[in-house]
Amino acid sequence: YNRYLTRRRRIEIAHTLGLTERQ
Repeated sequence: YNRYLTRRRRIEIAHTLGLTERQ
């Protein structure tokens, strides 16, 4: 899981999670 997630993808996921957490 972590191996597949690269720094760029992690930022994208973090952004999506951040938006979901905000709602």
